[in-house]
Parts: sequence; C-alpha cells; structure tokens
Amino acid sequence: MDKQNEVLLNTFVISKKKYRVVYNAGVLVWEAENSKKGKISVPVSDIISVTLSATASGRSAAKNAPHAITTTYGTTSSTHAPMNEDMDFDRVPVLPTSASISTTATINTTTTTTNISNRADSYDLLHTDATSVEDIICGNNQSNGNYLIIHYARLVAPRVCKWRVQQLVLYKNEHRIVKLWYQRLSEDIREQNRPKNLLLFLNPYGGKQKAFALFEKYAKPLFKLAQVDINLIITQRAQQIYDIMTSQTINLNNYDGVVCCGGDGTFAELFNGLVYRTMIDLGMDINQPPYLPKPSIPIGIIPAGSTDTVAYCLNGTTDIKTSILHIILGQTHGLDISSVYRNSDDSGGGGIQNGDDSKGSDNTLAGSTKVTQAKRRPQLLKLYASVLSYGFLGDVTLESENYRWMGPKRYDYSGAKKFFRNRGYSGDITIHVENEVIDDERVERNNPHDGVRCLENCQRCLDASAKSGNPIDCDTQKVTVSGKFLMVNGANISCACSRSPQGFNPYCHLGDGYLDLILVRHTSFFNNIRLLLAMSSKTKKISDLPFVEIYRTKKFSFKGRVVGAYQGHGHDNGAIDDELDQTGTTSASSASTNDIANSTVTAGRTATGSLKEDNKLLSKWNCDGEILMDTNIIVECNCQLINVFRRGVSCSDTSSKENDPGVLNCCGVCK
Repeated sequence: MDKQNEVLLNTFVISKKKYRVVYNAGVLVWEAENSKKGKISVPVSDIISVTLSATASGRSAAKNAPHAITTTYGTTSSTHAPMNEDMDFDRVPVLPTSASISTTATINTTTTTTNISNRADSYDLLHTDATSVEDIICGNNQSNGNYLIIHYARLVAPRVCKWRVQQLVLYKNEHRIVKLWYQRLSEDIREQNRPKNLLLFLNPYGGKQKAFALFEKYAKPLFKLAQVDINLIITQRAQQIYDIMTSQTINLNNYDGVVCCGGDGTFAELFNGLVYRTMIDLGMDINQPPYLPKPSIPIGIIPAGSTDTVAYCLNGTTDIKTSILHIILGQTHGLDISSVYRNSDDSGGGGIQNGDDSKGSDNTLAGSTKVTQAKRRPQLLKLYASVLSYGFLGDVTLESENYRWMGPKRYDYSGAKKFFRNRGYSGDITIHVENEVIDDERVERNNPHDGVRCLENCQRCLDASAKSGNPIDCDTQKVTVSGKFLMVNGANISCACSRSPQGFNPYCHLGDGYLDLILVRHTSFFNNIRLLLAMSSKTKKISDLPFVEIYRTKKFSFKGRVVGAYQGHGHDNGAIDDELDQTGTTSASSASTNDIANSTVTAGRTATGSLKEDNKLLSKWNCDGEILMDTNIIVECNCQLINVFRRGVSCSDTSSKENDPGVLNCCGVCK
C-alpha cells in the first residue's frame, strides 16, 4: 500500500486515559474515547522528535548518576557538571551535552570555535534507552520500550506569535505496534527538509551581553532535542562574521544553514558576508558587480540584541524559543535585501549638489535612453535588510558612537539630544514609481496604504517569488521630491519592535520586491512629539500625519543640498521646506537661485574650510545600525535575495479576512 494512503489507527494510553490516535497524510490526531472534547491534531512538519523508550520520562536510572564532562574550549580546558536536566516551562528533557562552557573562557580567545554534536555521542549511546533513527535503519534496535515520546512545536499564544515545545507520551503494551508507529513517524520526519548541520555565529557583546547565556539556556537544549549539530563560533570584534564568511576558510557546502545569535547588526554582518562570499565564489567584482547573486544556503537569527527589529518582523515576536523552533523546523521564505550604491554623479562622496544636479528630471519616463546608462554600475557600498535612514536616525547613530560606554542607553541619550535640537536637512530624492492604466487613467501600481499586511503564506510575496525569474515590464516614472526633511527612510520591512509596534509602515512586505520610502518633513517641535507618539502607539500609524509621505518603489536616489543665505518657508501641513512650488518639487528657477546663493556664500572660503563647513550641514546614513559616510547614494531593492528560516506571522483572528485593514491584531503586535 502507498505510504501516503496508509492509515495508522490504534488506541494508546495518554495520562492514564485511553485515546484514539490516528496518523494519516502527514497529520497526527488524537482524541479521548467517550469524551466530548475536540480533537487535537499536529502535522508532521511541526513534530520535532520521536523517541522509543522503556520509561515515560525517556530516561533510565543510569542517567541520574553524576557525570563530569571535560571540554577543551579555545585555549582553556575545564571540567563541568552536566546541564540542568529540567527545562523551564516546556517539559523538554535536556540530555547532557558535550560542551558547557563559562563565558570567561570565551572572552580570552581571538576566535573560539566549538563543535556541538547532537546526534549520538558516547554518553547517550551508553546510557540512553531511546532508539535512534540510525539504529532502526541498521537493524541494531535492542530496545523493548512500550512508550512513544513525541515532541512537537505548537503555537500557544497566537496574539503574540509565541511557539513552544510540547510533549505527547503514548503507551501501549504491544511493543510491535509502538515500534511500527515509531518507524513510520521517523521516516516522515527524515523526509522533511530540515537542517541537520548549522554554522552558528554568536556575538557575546551585543545588546545586554546575554547572548551566550541565552544560547546555553534555550538554544542548546532545543538543538539537542532536534539532533541538530552546531559549529559554534563566538566572535570577538565587529565585522568578524563578515571577514570569516568572505575569507573562504569555511566550506559552506558542509552546512544546511548559517545562523547568528545577536542583534540586527549581527544579522547584517551575516547576510552581507554571505552575499559577498557568493560573489567571490562566482568570480565577480565585489565593488561593481553586474548583478547580485542569490546565495543557495538559508540563514537565520536568534534574537539577543537591544531591539531585534528583524526577528520581530520575521516572526511577529522577539521570543528566542520561537525563533529557534522556526530554525529547527526548517521552513524558509525569501527576504528582500536592498543594495546601496554610490551615486555616479557624486565625485567624492561629499554630498554637495551642483546647479546642474539640482534641476533633476521630474516625471521622466524610465524608457528614455541616455548615454550614462551604458556606463558601469556604480560602486556597491552596503546591503541592508531593515532600514536605511538619513537625518535624525543617522545623527543619533553617529552621536552614540561617542557614548559606547553607556551600553544600549547611549541611543536614548543621543536621541534625546538630537530630538530637542530638531534639525532638518535639505535634499533631492528621485523615486522610480510604477504605474498602471485602469479605465484610461494612470494610477500608482503599488499603494503603500492598501491595508494588506504581510502574514503567513502571504500571497503578494508568493506572487513576487514566482515572477522574480520573469519580471513584468511596466510603466515606470521618475518623480523628484525636494525639500527639508527630518528623516528620509528606505524601509525593507515594517521595522516594528516592542517600542514601535506599528513601525514605519505596518503594510510593508518582507518579500514583494519593493521598499517603502518614508519621508518626514522638517517641522515644528510640537509635530515631532506627535511623530514620536504615533511611532510608539499600537494602533496609530505615522502615515496619518500630514507631514509624512510614503512611496512604494524599487529604486530611489538621494542627493544632499547645502542651503545658505535664505530662509525656508512653512506649509499648511506644518512642514518647513525650502523654496517649493505647488507640486512639492523644486522648480528650476528656485534651484538656480539657490545655487547662485550657495556659490556666493562659499566663494570667499578656502576649499578645506568649505568642505568642513558643508559637511556640518549634511547628515549621514544609518544603514542597519552602521554609518555610511557617503551622502549621495542610489538604493535598489532586490526581491528575495536571501532565504531565511521563518514561518511567517500568524493571524490570530481566523474569522476575519487576512487582507482586511480593520484587523489590527492579525500580526501579533497588539498585546
């Protein structure tokens, strides 16, 4: 009989009660006999492990004896007792591991590498009653256990998207039947595309410097339970992950995935190094690549940073156990990555805009051919996954470098200083907007205010993945927006976190191939307070504010302008801009007047003094927490450039439509 059509149906004892258990088509279902309670079902994709045991706990008496483990760790050799056998809240048995190391040993080494094998080490083979999958295959099964212990992942808190490990113990006095169930479930679990060998980078200095303790407490027991082998590398400095990934000293073909334990900056190092490594393997010029290749290996993140924005947007929570379970279960989805290039019109990266550049090319069709298009692509500066920000957030990041001794609080201190200063920066932004014709009327193809959230099995992201190989041509129009801005943000994701549940735009998608450009006009101090209140609200969105504009695009460019010798003008929406026409775009006559004024102001200064003075009037870009010194840049969104371990944000309200904008709880950010 075909295995897909084969049905296993038997009566087992669960918690001293008889249950009818059925397994068919990859779904395990059990219900109590003569009970009105509903059935409980678990798909095989959520089952983590299956163990055949002679006891209900899965442990024998021999395991209760004290056992010391000697571990060589870097340059330090130490002896430790086994880990605590109890795992808080989850009832997951933690087997003694082959590596239990103190944090002190990790700090004294330049690069510390530890191999944690979770398959069948010598201690487990000698002292366990559980039958491994390899024993069943090789016919070496000597166990007569009548207990079938199943560990599975379950969504226990849909509103906050938290997953936990739960245990099901089945008992039957007929060993033959129990063994049959064990073999069938084990075979189906092996057929799941799950990682068995992972390369894991751990940043012990990120966030509250608790990454190593979190790994020891949560990650190691769960990886042990799922029999996932870990090659652990503990980093000691910034950019070390990038250097290791691009040095080609590690054969990535030996791993099923690369994971980092840290914050958003650690994750940025990982995918930057992976993409650059892919370009190096293909023999491409990493400074001016003709295109960005897609790595074949997926990556994951275990949140252990300050804000953990990326993990929050990927999983709907910063809960560390949830992220680990998604990595173990092995489901992957594409994630958009944006690339930042040096603006080809920028000679030295100083960001000073000349008169010819300020005129721009408003409402120019992308189909128009130019000689400059035949030139080589501009220099690639950086890749980012969350947000690229100019103005306020860039100033905060640059200022906070002077207060690193304060830890994560340096961002609050620097942010307060810059907030009260309320400084704005002038610039010209060219946006590539896609249009389509509906009823003989040209409208914007992608509306950033459509009310559609990126949830599990997002149809928009699935369509983008299918169309990535065959992009659809559409009418693209260049629109230039000029003025004075408090912030200019290019967001790949919503950038939601515990401090900002809605983020910049809750309708930003993870894999649709577009980024959301959020422009916050320079305005009054009172309006800045309104902006902060909207950012921290669970229901309000910053797009409702009159001085905030959001565009959905695949590409935009920015040029900073130094404005001198004249004052800006206010507007009805509260913004304080430079000389603008009624469309919000700098007119040619105004631009020429401004250029003459700027040239008059700078004529009497020396070249060195002019550069220093102008740089004070320009901000820097915050690229995933790092500072980019170039002001004039070009940004392009690359559709699902990398694959990440994630399942997606679940919808807690199954009775409502997933795309209903009135459902505010469906992303799990409302508590």
